[in-house]
Amino acid sequence: MNNCVGKILLGLFAMLPVLAAGACASSTSPSTAHSGGTSGGHLATGGAPGAAGNTGGSSLGTGGANPATGGTPGRAGNTGAAGVSGGASSEGGIGAGGVSTSGGVTTEGGAADSGGVTESGGKTGTGGATGSSGGVKTSGGATTSGGVTGSAGAGGKSAGGTAAGGTAPTGGSKPAGGTTSVGGTPGTGNTGSAPSGTPVSVHGQLKVVGNQIVDQNGKVIALHGMSMYAWNTQGTQFYNASAVGHLAKDLDCAILRIPILPNSLSTQTPLLQAVVDACIANGIYAIIDWHSGAGADASAASTFFASMATAYGNTPNVMYEIWNEPSGVTWPTIKTYHETVVAKIRAIDPDNIILLGTPNWDQQPNLAAADPVTTSTNLAYTFHFYAYTHHFTSFGPNVTKALAAGIAIFVTEYGGCASTGNGTFDATELQTWWDFLDTNNIGCTNWSVETNGETSAIFKTTASKTGPWTTADITDPDGTTVLNYIQSKYAATVAP
Repeated sequence: MNNCVGKILLGLFAMLPVLAAGACASSTSPSTAHSGGTSGGHLATGGAPGAAGNTGGSSLGTGGANPATGGTPGRAGNTGAAGVSGGASSEGGIGAGGVSTSGGVTTEGGAADSGGVTESGGKTGTGGATGSSGGVKTSGGATTSGGVTGSAGAGGKSAGGTAAGGTAPTGGSKPAGGTTSVGGTPGTGNTGSAPSGTPVSVHGQLKVVGNQIVDQNGKVIALHGMSMYAWNTQGTQFYNASAVGHLAKDLDCAILRIPILPNSLSTQTPLLQAVVDACIANGIYAIIDWHSGAGADASAASTFFASMATAYGNTPNVMYEIWNEPSGVTWPTIKTYHETVVAKIRAIDPDNIILLGTPNWDQQPNLAAADPVTTSTNLAYTFHFYAYTHHFTSFGPNVTKALAAGIAIFVTEYGGCASTGNGTFDATELQTWWDFLDTNNIGCTNWSVETNGETSAIFKTTASKTGPWTTADITDPDGTTVLNYIQSKYAATVAP
């Protein structure tokens, strides 16, 4: 066990149950075909102020739960759904022995010379940092230098973290720094100021400048967090506000990726929106992931993302990942799809970042960089890797070439295990990838938040679906290693 695992375990054993609220999301792996569908936006236009803002990190201490006063709604949307109320603790873990469903099988093969070893479907992140006990942050999380400390918390997050009783938003307008509209009517969805001391309150509206993602002040920003899991109830059980709150406040996720399966829109759209709403309430970023796999329907995706842009286009929290892991198609075909869907989003949301899938299960951004989409701005490209299968020496050059060509990269899915989501956890190779991402300021979300028993799952099969979580709930070494890395990046994320 490496040093970072030891630190997080020590911190986790010391923790007491804590309360928190919120919600976040994640994604899947290569070649999982889905059929598209439509869904409508869920937020009212020009809603009244939030009923109660964010209760400010109730998971971090016993005191200082000062709800927001509401305030004037920003732009035209609702000021966030009734804040987050301390999240009731666990409702009991799911039964031991969660059986993994679709996902672990390898998919159609990709030749090594065309992007390397193929990925297989349904990968999960085995890592998971432990929740804090009585508000004490786990040992792996670096403290920040600018967060608001808790008032009278029983332990509070380490100096610089979010407050144990931090103030909630007052419903302000979207943070300054967002790019101006290049056409289209702004969305009418949720808006308002993020809770003080959170990633979104510090960085606000993100945009792409050259090959980097920067914040509202032009500062380069790399976000770190987790990807949710949409393939079965062992993953979708975490699509709730309480789980998201603990992922944000206890495990220091600055961003959550939220997959939705195109053939399950009627049942999964409400779940996805619950997670996005909780991300907004907790002041973290959210990636809405169209998890279509090999094939994607541009018409269905356009309808879906138009509804998401209408619902969330006025909040700086959201990014759109419009095609997860294209495979079996050429870049010109993928590019045409992207141009179609991007146009639908930009007619409503002119500035939030759109993430574009790249060939061979998101492993060849270099091909996209040679002929990038030029019909809009604030576009970044995705890259996926699984350390045991995809060694840096073979796949790293694809990213290096893409950066050199001037496009921005975000790793929306990765793991330390094999591309099947199982097998050996390769900590050494994973660290090589992390060092590269850190050097190039590339953000990443780990696969994944689930309990299906795979190596990539961060939670054991008995973990509570609502949190909080303790050491006994976290997989090792994947969960502890990955979450320790995420926590080590949080201080820099909330530093001005």
